Amino acid sequence: MRKWLVLGVVVLGLWMDLMDMTIVNVAIPAIQNDLGTSLQGVQYVVTSYLITIGVFEPITAYWADTQGMKRMYLASLAIFTVASALNGLAWSLPSLIAFRILQGIGGGMIMPLALSIVSVTFAPEERALALGLMGLPLLAAPALGPTIGGWFVQFHTWRDVFWINVPIGIVAFIAALRALQEFPTTRKPLDLGGFVLAAIGFASLLVALSNGPTAGWGSLEIVLLLQIAIFSLALFGLWEARHPSPLFDLRILRLRWYSSANVVTFFTMMGLFGVLYLLPVFLETVGGLGPMDTGMTLIPLVLSAAITIPLSGLLLPRLGAVGLTSLGLTVMGLGTAQLMHLGLSWDAGWLRLWVSVIGAGLGLGIMPAITVAYGSLPPAWMNQGSAMLNLMRQVGSALGVALYTTIIQMREPVYWTQLASTVTVTNFRAQARLAAWQQQGIAHGLSPAQAHVWALTMMAHQLQQTATLWAFHNAFGAAAVAAVIGIGPALWLWGSRQVLRPPDARHTALGEPGGVT
Repeated sequence: MRKWLVLGVVVLGLWMDLMDMTIVNVAIPAIQNDLGTSLQGVQYVVTSYLITIGVFEPITAYWADTQGMKRMYLASLAIFTVASALNGLAWSLPSLIAFRILQGIGGGMIMPLALSIVSVTFAPEERALALGLMGLPLLAAPALGPTIGGWFVQFHTWRDVFWINVPIGIVAFIAALRALQEFPTTRKPLDLGGFVLAAIGFASLLVALSNGPTAGWGSLEIVLLLQIAIFSLALFGLWEARHPSPLFDLRILRLRWYSSANVVTFFTMMGLFGVLYLLPVFLETVGGLGPMDTGMTLIPLVLSAAITIPLSGLLLPRLGAVGLTSLGLTVMGLGTAQLMHLGLSWDAGWLRLWVSVIGAGLGLGIMPAITVAYGSLPPAWMNQGSAMLNLMRQVGSALGVALYTTIIQMREPVYWTQLASTVTVTNFRAQARLAAWQQQGIAHGLSPAQAHVWALTMMAHQLQQTATLWAFHNAFGAAAVAAVIGIGPALWLWGSRQVLRPPDARHTALGEPGGVT
């Protein structure tokens, strides 16, 4: 009974952390207006949080190993909750950014610690179901964030998107204090060089992916950040290979099941953000919906995933990770591809149907890979493996958003030029539409000259909407491809049913699990 209580406690803290990923984005315009800052300045509210996660997530494993997972989980909840309260009290942009950095310290630790705690608490034969149930907030919290945030901004104040974390954080802290028992610790020196290189590398990469579409991939800022990231991460790999007590033991990557599950998670998160990021932007910019209505459109995804995630945990021992993951990613890819048929107007029932299909595929596909990843790790590598898996999740999400945004920005002007070139005197359909708009303008009291200008404006607006629509179609197609690509590494999960057996039946004398290549 206690282990299920532990699961509930961890899910509560995880919900708070993951909801914050999307709830703050909705409040950015309100924060800009209230604090009287520029759009470029207010973007650092998001960027500073990303940088901090990139800095502190790699060292979370070391702190969990040496200080204890319970102690560090309580610390992460406390830091996140206090920082959320301070964000709600922020009096200026610099103070808000400083408190967001503090919040990122806690937020960067919650996810990997939560997954490690559940993986260690549950026996291998129960881990699939436990991680499946734990996957619900992984999807529901980011999907509901825009709806909750939009309601706060529309009817209350942007400060409530931070204040909502305070009561949740307090309850989660007290519950964790009572329910969790401390886990074994070990003594080892801090790999300071590895920490510095990983912090610089991952933070630079996340910021570059986040800012690349707006700053321009060829801008000095982004090029420099990418070069720093590549150089730092390459040095990190060389450093870790030679360090006697590395921050991240590279031997983990020799575990075929773990490495394959990481790649599957990477592409699954890329595909997922084709819905969590692209669809809300489409509905608001092309469809003209508000944040609350947009968020409600994602509810079917959450409901269908709520059914298939626990189902995948029950089916995993019988069907295996290869079949379930491949089926889930195929369904997810097909559902996302259907979004390429969205028009300037659409049937709400049709859209809810395919969003539900995407959620069902996601629920079947993502948790088997994560279960295999944790099941293939020996206890000594659990925290290191958890930190790396979550970094892959972050990078996959950031790369997906960057890729889709770039596709839209690049294709939209191309389509606009193509469409505009068709509006000629020999295009009778276009001329008829212009004439109809001009007659409407005259009927509303405009002069012929004014009505002609108004008709051209209407034509330009429609061409722009169509160009934007087609560009989104390309981005949805890329998201579908990302999901299907994940099937490739999923095939390398063959034989991974062994992770559901007791550890003594599958670990070698060196303490490493099966699946070593």
